[in-house]
Amino acid sequence: RASGTGSRRLSGLAIDTAGAMFALTTCEKATSWVVFAIFVISSLIFMFRNSAADSSYEGGAKSQRYRLVTASITIIAATFYFFMAQGYGVATSVNHEFWWLRYLDWLITTPLLLLDLALIAGIDVWDTFALLVADVLMITVGFVAGNPDYGHTWECFAVSMAFFLLTLYIIGEGMLEHADDPNTSEEKERLMKTLLWLTVLIWCTYPLYFVLEYSNVLNNNSTNHRCTLVLLYGLSDVVAKSVFGFILLMNDDLLHVAMPTGVVEQIPMVTYNQPTVYSSGAQGVQ
Repeated sequence: RASGTGSRRLSGLAIDTAGAMFALTTCEKATSWVVFAIFVISSLIFMFRNSAADSSYEGGAKSQRYRLVTASITIIAATFYFFMAQGYGVATSVNHEFWWLRYLDWLITTPLLLLDLALIAGIDVWDTFALLVADVLMITVGFVAGNPDYGHTWECFAVSMAFFLLTLYIIGEGMLEHADDPNTSEEKERLMKTLLWLTVLIWCTYPLYFVLEYSNVLNNNSTNHRCTLVLLYGLSDVVAKSVFGFILLMNDDLLHVAMPTGVVEQIPMVTYNQPTVYSSGAQGVQ
């Protein structure tokens, strides 16, 4: 099924070598190109908004950072879909297609998405660190689960789900705590909860697709089922990244309010009384 110079096999999988492309169906290829185009258009819009932003005041400079992170997410996603649309990053076994490049995309973009949410909520540095570590472990173990020839699909899936729930717990607790703070404006609270629940609901679709795929409800050998999987994953990717970005940047007037200041700026300033220097003839205590 691979075209080009050839392929090699590793643990039962046919891995594309340099110049080799997996022969996607017309539907798989068309769907991937459409998702690629959506990410490119989203990136251009995000970058245009960033270049047009007024960074001359502190709030504008901070919201500009959001635009850069959000644009980076869709640019990275577009890059990976560009290669997947041509058949790169797909390994094949006897009964399965394994789109391993998709996991590499998630390994880079999901921490950036979570970083956006953590910054909005003002989650502290160590909770943010724990959040990103849990996310990376979730994707890494999920990658192992997705390889059908390792023989530990469901065990690894269970471990990946544990990290998935931990990730949602950390980001959910942090955002809801700050959203319900009495000092949080209604607009800011609404933005935080909208982005949080959008992320939670869309991210829950990925393990659902995994179960449908690996339990053979959507049999990977069926051309129609293969196209359905590409369509479902692509749709969730677009909502999780592009739609997320548009909602975030449509409320950029709230970003400088929501975004915490730098770590150094959060440390309270401690001042000490300077000793009074008296001349040799001074009397009394001042």
